[in-house]
Formats: sequence, C-alpha cells, structure tokens
Amino acid sequence: MVFPGRFSTGCKRCRQRKVKCDESRPSCRRCYIYGKPCPGYTDQFHFRFDKTATKQKSPAPAPTTTTSSSSSSNGRRESQTPCQQPVQPEPQLHQQQQQQQEQEMINAQAVMRTNAQTSAIMPPLDVSYNDVSLCYFVRRFVTPEDGGNLPGHLSFLPSLFNHDGNGLLELATLSVAQMAAYNQFGGDKFRIQSYQNYGRAVRALRTTIETQDKVTDDRVLASVLLLCMFKDIGEEGWGDAGEHASGLYYLLERRGVEQIFTNRGFELFLLSLLKLQVHSFLNQDDKYSDPGGLVAWLGKFDPMMRAMALMSKVMRLRHNLFKFGPGLDTEQSPSGDIPSESGTRSSEEDATILQACFEALGEFDTWDTEAEAYWKNTFDGKSIPAALGELANRATYYDPKTACIIILVRSARLIMLLSILEYHDTVRVSSGTDDWMVGDESAWADCIPILEHSVRLTIDDMLCCVPFALGDLSPDGQSVSMPHDGAAALIIIQPMRLVTYCVYASPEQRQRSQEILNRMRSAIGLRSAVSWEQQAASSTSGPERPGTQSLIRAMALLATRGTPSPSQTTC
Repeated sequence: MVFPGRFSTGCKRCRQRKVKCDESRPSCRRCYIYGKPCPGYTDQFHFRFDKTATKQKSPAPAPTTTTSSSSSSNGRRESQTPCQQPVQPEPQLHQQQQQQQEQEMINAQAVMRTNAQTSAIMPPLDVSYNDVSLCYFVRRFVTPEDGGNLPGHLSFLPSLFNHDGNGLLELATLSVAQMAAYNQFGGDKFRIQSYQNYGRAVRALRTTIETQDKVTDDRVLASVLLLCMFKDIGEEGWGDAGEHASGLYYLLERRGVEQIFTNRGFELFLLSLLKLQVHSFLNQDDKYSDPGGLVAWLGKFDPMMRAMALMSKVMRLRHNLFKFGPGLDTEQSPSGDIPSESGTRSSEEDATILQACFEALGEFDTWDTEAEAYWKNTFDGKSIPAALGELANRATYYDPKTACIIILVRSARLIMLLSILEYHDTVRVSSGTDDWMVGDESAWADCIPILEHSVRLTIDDMLCCVPFALGDLSPDGQSVSMPHDGAAALIIIQPMRLVTYCVYASPEQRQRSQEILNRMRSAIGLRSAVSWEQQAASSTSGPERPGTQSLIRAMALLATRGTPSPSQTTC
C-alpha cells in the first residue's frame, strides 16, 4: 500500500464514510448533520522518529547556535549548576546521541513548515452537496424507526436508499433533499441540482411504468411519494402533487392487499392514501380516494384503516353533496369544462345524502371510542386518543405519531362539518325567502349552532395536538426540540391550511394556525405553508369550486358591492 502523504485526523465515523471531517470538538458537525453520534477522535496516528526520541520525558534542548546570547546563556547555566551534570562513563557516545536528537528536531520543524506552506497553497476540498442534502433531509424529514407498530414518515427510506446507485429512488430522494437543503442553507447549486434530479426522476418513472419493470416494488412507490413531496418543499409551480395522483392510484391497485402485510408496505400505503385524499379534497375529485376499494374493505377489520376509510367516505359524500345540488344546476370540473351530464337532484335525494353525512359524523364518535381500546392493545407506550373536546383534559402529553393521527382524523371531521354548513348556506341563498327546499327549516335553525360549536371543538383538538406533533413538548411538559419536526409538518400542513380558511373558526384559532404555517415556512422550509388567501394573492389557485366555504367567500366579496353577505344574515 502506498502512503498517500498524510494521515486523516478526522473522527472515526467520517473516516469510515470517507468524507471530510470539520474536526470540531468535542464532536464534529458533520456527524451532527448526519444524525449520528460522533465517536470522537480515537485511533489517531502519531509520527515517531525513532525509539530514542520517544523515550525522552522532556523535550530536547534547543540547538546550539553561534550567537553570543545563546552561548552566554548556556555558559551561565553550566556555571551555576556544575554539580548537577551527570557523569557519563562514555562522554563521546553521549555527545553523539545528543547531536542526533538535535538534528532530528530540526528536521521535524522543517517538515512542519513545509506542510504548512503546502496546505496554504492547496485548493480547498469540494463539499459533497449530495451528502449534505441527504443528511439534512433524513435528519429533519424522516422519522427514525422505533421498533413500534405505529407507522411513521419515510422511516423505511434509509434502508431502501443505495448510496452507490443512481436509480429512480435515488434521483427522487436527491431532488427533494437538495430542495430542502436549498431552503435551509441557500446556495443555487442545491436548487439547480434539485431541478435536474427531479427531471431525471420523472423520466425514469415514466420508463418504469411503460416497461412494467418491477412496478410493484416498494422503491417505485416510495419514489412517487417523494416526487409528490416536492410541491410541499419546493417553489411554487413546481412538482404539483396532482401530476402523480393517477400514478399513486395505479400503483396501489397493482400492489393489492398484500402490500399492507409488512411494516414498510403498510406505511407506504397510508402515506400514499393520504396524498390521494388531499388531492381529492383540493380538486373536488373523489375518483382517487379509495384505490381498488381496499380502504373500505380493510376498514372492517382494522381501526387504523377504518379512520382512513372514514376520510375516503367524507371525500365521496362531499363530492355527492355538491353534485347537481340546489343552486348548482351544472357542475364544473377543475379545468372549467362542463360535464356531459346535467340536471338537478330532487329534494329526496338531497335528504338521503344529508342523512349519510350526519351518519358519518356519528361514525367519527364511534371511532374515538374504539381507538382507545385499540391503542392500549396494539401500541405499547403510546398516548391514547380521546373523544371530541376532551384531548386537553384526558392527557398532558401525546407522542408525535399519535398526535399526527388525531389531527388527520379531526381534519376529516372538520371537512364533513364544513360541507354540511356550506350546503346549508347554498340552499338558503338559492331558496331565498319563498320556500325552503330541503328538510325542515326550523330543524336546520336548531342544528346549525350545534354544528358550528362542533367545528370550534374540532379545531381546538387539532391545535392542541400540534405542539406534540412537532415535538415541542416533552412528556414532563418541558420545551424541547425534535430533530425530525419536518416529518410531522409535511403530514399536518394541509389541516392547518384548512383551519386558516374556515370562516367558523374563532379569530384566535385562525391566528394560531397562521403562526404554525409561518413557522413551517420560515423555520422548517416548507414553501407551500401559506394560507389559501395568501396563495390566491400570489396568483396561484386555491381549492377548486365549490371548495371549503368558497360560496361564503364569494358572497363576502359581493357584500363590498352592496349585496348582503351570508354572514350578515346567518342567525
């Protein structure tokens, strides 16, 4: 083996990973970014000139020079302590050894001066942008595996990623990781490489779908999930998650029910389904909400899947509620085209759909009751969900994973409540003062305050769980910081946007949700963490018509032109 010229002085982990160590003390920052403890600076190499030099307990005396000052000082020391000079049986041999030590010290000092001059003129080592971005992304947006049964967020990614590969998963991961690093550290090189890898990943995905090459593999589904996240992390107008909704739906159908029999497959299924349901809500399109009917079938056996089935049911009921309802003679698609079918529904059909909506609200209450026993028997050491409005009183701490699940379930309930309230406003506006079109008007008058109160209770539960989801509080109530807060932020970002858009939320609730979005955008680096009002102001689209309370928003705009708004006439 040829000696390269210098030994590595970095920590043991950086030498094993073959990356440049910044040699910070007591632990290097690269290990901190990588998310692993620094093992320290052990197993260091030392230069040894010879055995004689290493046995000296004190440094050798300075070399003798011809200057008068050093000669006089040596003379003074010799004259002051003549009795302390050791008596050598062989003075000539001792003098030779001393001269040899002095010469070796001179040579060592010369080598050190040469190395210093060489390092000064050497160019700095190029930073590995891939390693920096990957370490940051894994540390902040990937939940570590804790050995439990409760699914996390991309906890499978470190085991699937191949550092020496250049496949679909590696390109998709690098595109998202480099954009996250750009948001945190800056640097156009991160952003440019992110866009390049995103384009390569999309081309590789298209090839994989067309050739059907291992299309049901976990790496392919994980890659599509990462491409969907690019919109949340990246800049506006890039990587719309809607571009991949059909791909997610297709892959989940192809993978079948067998995909949920492993922890990795179950986590992939839940994350993919969540993306599809967000797409269904924002685009008023429920055809992707339940791929292959798997969610409805699995919801009969597992409470976790029953919660996802409830979310899918809410999307379907919401879509049916506003399809050819009163005042909506024709329904526009997200692209603005009018569907081929047209017409209106009868009041009896509307009443049947409304009855299903109220039954869905009752199913949420049933799930709250079942979840308590399910969490106790299945998830050891995890906090137990509580009924609506009782989260703050039942427990003082919720683990981050349970808190995220509670926020998601409460957001589905909130969508159902807002859909019923919006339908009521639509009927009231279209009916006018002549004749009430659906149901008993007096019954509606009694029901609306209860629904509005349930909306505020639901939002209170969601906001109560946010500090636990982001890891801001420890079990003993102390303020802490969780490294992977970005993982929870990616899950709860859309529920927080929904709260800021809700007209029935209190000003304090809306302000609190806006503060959470501001933190996600500025501190965590999620560019999509803006309210829908801010998104509309930046000339990008919000939820498609009818959207959450879009009618009330439109009427509020008309109020500025002299038309009474629903908020002015609602009791």
